[in-house]
Amino acid sequence: MLALSLSIALALFFYLSLSVLALKKIQGEEVKRRLETFREEEKPQEAEDNPNDLKKIPLYQRTIGRLLAQAMDFFSKFAPSALPQMMEQRIILAGKQGIWKPRTLVGIWFVSMIFWGFQGFRYTTGHPMSTFGGLVLIWGCLLFGAMLPFGVLNHIIRNRQTKIIRQLPDVLDLLSISVQAGLSLDGAMRKVVERMEGPLIDEFRRMLRDVRMGMTRRRSMQLMARRCDVQDVYLFVMSVVQSERLGASMSDTLVIQADNMRDLRRQRARTQAMKAPVKMIFPLVFCIFPAIFVVVLLPSLISLMQGMK
Repeated sequence: MLALSLSIALALFFYLSLSVLALKKIQGEEVKRRLETFREEEKPQEAEDNPNDLKKIPLYQRTIGRLLAQAMDFFSKFAPSALPQMMEQRIILAGKQGIWKPRTLVGIWFVSMIFWGFQGFRYTTGHPMSTFGGLVLIWGCLLFGAMLPFGVLNHIIRNRQTKIIRQLPDVLDLLSISVQAGLSLDGAMRKVVERMEGPLIDEFRRMLRDVRMGMTRRRSMQLMARRCDVQDVYLFVMSVVQSERLGASMSDTLVIQADNMRDLRRQRARTQAMKAPVKMIFPLVFCIFPAIFVVVLLPSLISLMQGMK
């Protein structure tokens, strides 16, 4: 009886072990199949983005590029430890992930700070000024050099976010029409990706890529909203997620969101139009009014001076 029990236990153990191994193998093959599909879909795009092979690039360009990369990596070692993570977040917001490297930008930040600090030091040594004034100038140049890369990166981020805000209502219109025509939300997004271009379309393309790789649509849309960092995109993602959770009509949700985004775009246009008179004051005061005063008053002043003689 004991031998029979041990035999059954061993058979059950081997059966469970083989089942677990088979399940892992099936899951591994499924992941491998998804990766192969993803690579096949990405090959044409990579061929378009990089038409020239590395061997076709001239030797001096490869050498200079490698030396510059090593120099940037060397200078990035002297930067604060939290700066690469901050740069990586800004790169994601700028939509340049995979193109720019955080350590390279950190090296550019360090070189910019040294360059402008040296310019301030050279100016202080070449012009007579007090010690306090020279220190203030050097520190000001260092601060300017440290803030310049961030200013350029923030400008790129703002331009990208502005394009996303302007493009979102049109994208939602096309999504709502496609869903009303009978397509699923993923199918409507694929149709939008095929028909349109822009930073928001790039984020949709990456979101669909994440879904094909096995990520849930809710998680991929939340990551898309974080990469965009635009309030309108957050509202769109929250409405879609809530509609899926409550089982509401997706077409009605998209129509409402498209109407809301168009209203927001009109309100922003009115706000910019109301700011225009205030922005026109400075060109009028400093550029147009002086020229008018010269044209109007200069002949009178000349006549008055001639009469006084």
